[in-house]
Amino acid sequence: MDLGVLRIFIDVARRGGFSPVARDRDLDPSSVSRTIAVLEAELGVRLFQRTTRRLTLTEAGGLYFDRIEALVDHLDAARDDALAIS
Repeated sequence: MDLGVLRIFIDVARRGGFSPVARDRDLDPSSVSRTIAVLEAELGVRLFQRTTRRLTLTEAGGLYFDRIEALVDHLDAARDDALAIS
């Protein structure tokens, strides 16, 4: 599983939309949306409920977010620690 994809998923869940994440990462919102669609296909579950006005986590998406958020944060901290030593 691509750590970059997981970071995008976490950012979308935290920010509540594709557009804010796309702006922060200098990407098209459609690119962020496709990234989430690929993750959903890989997992075989819908992570977000999409409407024209809202993007919310599904129950499965909320559970997945709760499990991976801290893991990805810990991986980022470990990378930062390793870089600080070198």
